[in-house]
Amino acid sequence: MPILDARVTPIKKPVGLLHVKVVRARKLLKMDILGASDPYKTSIKMKTPDPEWNENFKLIVKDPKSQVLQLHVYDWEKV
Repeated sequence: MPILDARVTPIKKPVGLLHVKVVRARKLLKMDILGASDPYKTSIKMKTPDPEWNENFKLIVKDPKSQVLQLHVYDWEKV
């Protein structure tokens, strides 16, 4: 998401709310030396290549033409 600097750009008011539900991932690659996957950022799901979260998030939308939602999957021990 672009960072809005109030000194340069007028602050935009929210125009909407994006509802995101992270449900699950399947067949995540093994990233640990011992061969496990521990996905996180939602809640941590230890030692599974097939985590299930069912977690909901609400994100404020200020400029739908320029804001982008990016999803990344990391092994928490590698971060």
